[in-house]
Amino acid sequence: EDIAATDASLAAVHTVPDPYYVTNGYEVTAESKVIKFVNLPEQAIIRIYTASGVLVNVIEHNNSLSSEATWSLRNRNNQIVASGVYFYHVESGSARKVGRMTIVNFAN
Repeated sequence: EDIAATDASLAAVHTVPDPYYVTNGYEVTAESKVIKFVNLPEQAIIRIYTASGVLVNVIEHNNSLSSEATWSLRNRNNQIVASGVYFYHVESGSARKVGRMTIVNFAN
């Protein structure tokens, strides 16, 4: 039975780690550079924006077994994003949550 997400239940959603420190690109594989969104409801759409409001990427979470989704720190053109503050908008049914995260990229 589906339990609809509420704004209160989405309040627990956050990113790990925050701030995220990207180390030299040669130290780790690109696949290991991820930020996790945790405490997600079963179904959610996550939109990630730059501080100036440009859409960076969209993640569709649809998983009854996991409350986590990962973002590869890449934009929709598959490029690693620059350092800065990013905002995320989580939408699940009629519930909404906006949060922010900081990415510090030593590799750029």
